Amino acid sequence: MDKDLKELYQTNDDIVFILNTSLKIGWKEIKPQSINRIIYLSKVLYSFVNESEPNIMEYYHFTSNISGPISSIIIKSLVDLESREFVTSENSGIKLNIKDDSLENILDSSLDTDKRERQEWYRRIILLLGKYGENKVFSFTINDPLYLENIEANSAKEIAFEDSENKTLKVLKSFKEAFEKSIKDTSTISKEEYLELYFDYVFSQIIK
Repeated sequence: MDKDLKELYQTNDDIVFILNTSLKIGWKEIKPQSINRIIYLSKVLYSFVNESEPNIMEYYHFTSNISGPISSIIIKSLVDLESREFVTSENSGIKLNIKDDSLENILDSSLDTDKRERQEWYRRIILLLGKYGENKVFSFTINDPLYLENIEANSAKEIAFEDSENKTLKVLKSFKEAFEKSIKDTSTISKEEYLELYFDYVFSQIIK
């Protein structure tokens, strides 16, 4: 399969999964900019928690927009999904428009390890958003230093994720050092627990 087409289909799957998971925590629709932000935050935090591993969302490339980080493949995917009537676009946001049996086929990750890992990671991030409030977590995303730097420079330059000088990851790591000093032992904590405790610390001690 052509690389661009494969990535479009992967993005379609990701967005359908995000919409379906969000529906389960009470979000009936999500605005396009929020989908961009969820995936952006997912990619940033994956690099943060899995420093030595390739990023499973490496096919997402973001630039800075006044409404938040934005990816061209997400825009293409939303158009494709709407043209297939998988989603409906309304003024209030994007709504899932798929019957349960078709949805099961789209979300099935039993034969695809990468897809299963991405879905589990998105689920974790969406639960974080549900726990702390999407506006609060999104404010953390929008205050991302790389994003602000590009906006101030009116730059369409891609926001880097793998660069050793990545400012976002530097800020996350600076919080990480202070956070890990506040607890006794992180060796037995799962990645999910680590993120929850990390955000508890950030939102109680740094961003209030």
